[in-house]
Amino acid sequence: MNTVLGEKYVAGVAVEATRGTYVAAQDFIRTREPATVQTEVEKVDIAETEGSGFANKGQVVTMKRVAGEAAVNMRFRTYGYWLKSLFGGCTSAVESGETIVYRHSFSIDVANPQPSLSLSLARGSFDHKKINGAVVGQISETYSLDDVVNANVSLMARAEETVSDITPAFTDDDYLAPHQSVTVKIADDVAGLAAATPICVTEMTNEMNRNTREKVCLSSTSIQDHIAQLMNLTGSFTWDKTADTYQAFDQANSEHALQISIVNTAVDIGEASNPTLIYTFPKVTLSTEESRPLDDIVTETVSWTAQSVTASLVNEKDNYDAA
Repeated sequence: MNTVLGEKYVAGVAVEATRGTYVAAQDFIRTREPATVQTEVEKVDIAETEGSGFANKGQVVTMKRVAGEAAVNMRFRTYGYWLKSLFGGCTSAVESGETIVYRHSFSIDVANPQPSLSLSLARGSFDHKKINGAVVGQISETYSLDDVVNANVSLMARAEETVSDITPAFTDDDYLAPHQSVTVKIADDVAGLAAATPICVTEMTNEMNRNTREKVCLSSTSIQDHIAQLMNLTGSFTWDKTADTYQAFDQANSEHALQISIVNTAVDIGEASNPTLIYTFPKVTLSTEESRPLDDIVTETVSWTAQSVTASLVNEKDNYDAA
């Protein structure tokens, strides 16, 4: 009997030089559970007057797509592949004062399609798969007191192909992001974030949705490409409420800057750096909801909607260029 533990399912990722042309993995991802990316087939039932007494006269394939999710822990090296595909714009440079540490700056690039990725799926003793033309449609991050920072990455791709073998190999500089690495700040504007007092949050979410859709043609059942639409930016945090500050912001509908900093100070890289990911939202509006238990303190969930975002990632990988 040929059985395979889910732990044997390992995903590799690479940036494609030519959209839809597979390249071997540049890095392998330690996913929290097996990635669900696979071929999905859409069919339509054929119903015609035939006098047979049966409803279904057969089926016709209308679409073949590759889609699914990768549940991942936020790791400072491999997370950059997802950010590059989601945002589109990525510039990399040596970090100030360093020689082997790099800062990668991500921003929305509306002039270019989302960079496409190749996925390499090792599947134990089952057939291995290579997937081309993948893009990240959405990243949903979760921050909690009982776990490391983690995310679900929604992926859409063009096609998969069976290959004989894929051998995973992991780097030793893909560091985790424990929850104690996280700092959240709100200020009147971006300039005020540096001096702002961190908020003691107990849980948080951050969702970045590119609203990517498939490009299809009547002449084919295959996906031709993917088109990024407008990005939605939402999230929330919960805190043990000590003031009506955010409720006042909510009622005034005032705009503020918000920043999420994830800095693993327990890991030193280069001369004097730490693995870092910082999201900066220049303008957010807030909404609030209190929880008022009888036998505990009042807490407040603060939800935000943002108008834009940039991300800055510091690690030991020199770039996220095409393979």
